[in-house]
Amino acid sequence: MKFVKLALAGALIAGLSVTSAMADYNKGFKYYNKMVKKKSKLKSSQLIKLLNIKTPAQLEKLLANDAKGLIAALKKAGQEKAAKGIEKIVKKGKLKDLKDFLIGIMNGKIPAGCS
Repeated sequence: MKFVKLALAGALIAGLSVTSAMADYNKGFKYYNKMVKKKSKLKSSQLIKLLNIKTPAQLEKLLANDAKGLIAALKKAGQEKAAKGIEKIVKKGKLKDLKDFLIGIMNGKIPAGCS
Protein backbone atom coordinates (compact mmCIF):
# COMPACT_ATOMS: atom_id res chain seq x y z
CA MET A 1 0.00 0.00 0.00
CA LYS A 2 2.85 2.39 0.84
CA PHE A 3 4.52 1.61 -2.46
CA VAL A 4 1.37 2.49 -4.40
CA LYS A 5 1.09 5.83 -2.59
CA LEU A 6 4.74 6.61 -3.26
CA ALA A 7 4.41 5.68 -6.92
CA LEU A 8 1.29 7.83 -7.27
CA ALA A 9 2.99 10.78 -5.56
CA GLY A 10 6.03 10.39 -7.82
CA ALA A 11 3.86 10.34 -10.93
CA LEU A 12 2.04 13.47 -9.75
CA ILE A 13 5.30 15.33 -9.09
CA ALA A 14 6.72 14.27 -12.47
CA GLY A 15 3.57 15.50 -14.20
CA LEU A 16 3.75 18.87 -12.47
CA SER A 17 7.41 19.33 -13.34
CA VAL A 18 6.72 18.65 -17.02
CA THR A 19 3.86 21.15 -16.96
CA SER A 20 6.02 23.88 -15.43
CA ALA A 21 8.75 23.24 -18.01
CA MET A 22 6.19 23.62 -20.79
CA ALA A 23 5.03 26.94 -19.36
CA ASP A 24 8.42 28.58 -20.01
CA TYR A 25 8.40 27.33 -23.60
CA ASN A 26 4.87 28.61 -24.10
CA LYS A 27 5.68 32.02 -22.62
CA GLY A 28 8.73 32.28 -24.87
CA PHE A 29 6.55 31.36 -27.87
CA LYS A 30 4.07 34.07 -26.91
CA TYR A 31 6.72 36.76 -26.50
CA TYR A 32 8.56 35.76 -29.68
CA ASN A 33 5.35 35.91 -31.74
CA LYS A 34 4.22 39.19 -30.20
CA MET A 35 7.48 41.12 -30.27
CA VAL A 36 9.58 39.59 -33.04
CA LYS A 37 7.54 37.62 -35.57
CA LYS A 38 4.65 40.06 -35.79
CA LYS A 39 6.96 43.02 -36.47
CA SER A 40 9.70 41.43 -38.60
CA LYS A 41 7.88 38.42 -40.14
CA LEU A 42 10.91 36.31 -39.09
CA LYS A 43 9.77 32.84 -38.03
CA SER A 44 11.64 31.20 -35.18
CA SER A 45 13.02 28.37 -37.32
CA GLN A 46 14.24 30.96 -39.84
CA LEU A 47 15.99 32.79 -37.01
CA ILE A 48 17.92 29.65 -36.07
CA LYS A 49 18.93 29.11 -39.72
CA LEU A 50 19.81 32.78 -40.25
CA LEU A 51 22.18 32.78 -37.28
CA ASN A 52 23.59 29.36 -38.21
CA ILE A 53 23.12 28.02 -34.67
CA LYS A 54 23.69 24.27 -34.32
CA THR A 55 23.87 23.68 -30.55
CA PRO A 56 22.26 25.08 -27.41
CA ALA A 57 25.74 26.14 -26.27
CA GLN A 58 26.04 28.44 -29.30
CA LEU A 59 22.62 29.88 -28.50
CA GLU A 60 23.59 30.44 -24.85
CA LYS A 61 26.70 32.32 -26.02
CA LEU A 62 24.54 34.65 -28.15
CA LEU A 63 22.09 35.17 -25.28
CA ALA A 64 24.82 36.05 -22.74
CA ASN A 65 24.97 39.62 -21.41
CA ASP A 66 21.29 40.37 -22.05
CA ALA A 67 21.35 38.88 -25.58
CA LYS A 68 23.83 41.45 -26.90
CA GLY A 69 25.38 38.86 -29.22
CA LEU A 70 22.00 37.89 -30.64
CA ILE A 71 20.96 41.51 -31.13
CA ALA A 72 24.26 42.37 -32.85
CA ALA A 73 24.00 39.30 -35.12
CA LEU A 74 20.44 40.24 -36.12
CA LYS A 75 21.45 43.82 -36.91
CA LYS A 76 24.41 42.55 -38.96
CA ALA A 77 22.01 40.30 -40.91
CA GLY A 78 19.73 43.26 -41.67
CA GLN A 79 16.97 42.26 -39.26
CA GLU A 80 16.60 45.55 -37.35
CA LYS A 81 12.95 44.95 -36.43
CA ALA A 82 13.75 41.51 -35.02
CA ALA A 83 16.64 42.99 -33.00
CA LYS A 84 14.31 45.62 -31.53
CA GLY A 85 11.84 42.88 -30.59
CA ILE A 86 14.56 40.91 -28.80
CA GLU A 87 15.55 44.10 -26.94
CA LYS A 88 11.94 44.49 -25.76
CA ILE A 89 11.88 40.89 -24.53
CA VAL A 90 15.10 41.51 -22.59
CA LYS A 91 13.68 44.72 -21.06
CA LYS A 92 10.62 42.78 -19.87
CA GLY A 93 12.89 40.24 -18.19
CA LYS A 94 11.67 37.32 -20.30
CA LEU A 95 15.00 36.24 -21.79
CA LYS A 96 14.88 32.88 -19.97
CA ASP A 97 11.50 32.11 -21.53
CA LEU A 98 12.82 33.06 -24.97
CA LYS A 99 15.86 30.84 -24.42
CA ASP A 100 13.64 27.88 -23.48
CA PHE A 101 11.52 28.47 -26.58
CA LEU A 102 14.49 28.68 -28.95
CA ILE A 103 16.09 25.57 -27.44
CA GLY A 104 12.77 23.81 -28.00
CA ILE A 105 12.84 24.91 -31.64
CA MET A 106 16.37 23.55 -31.99
CA ASN A 107 15.20 20.24 -30.53
CA GLY A 108 12.46 19.93 -33.14
CA LYS A 109 9.54 21.23 -31.06
CA ILE A 110 8.24 23.60 -33.73
CA PRO A 111 4.70 24.96 -33.23
CA ALA A 112 2.30 25.33 -36.14
CA GLY A 113 3.03 28.41 -38.22
CA CYS A 114 6.70 28.62 -37.22
CA SER A 115 8.24 26.26 -39.73
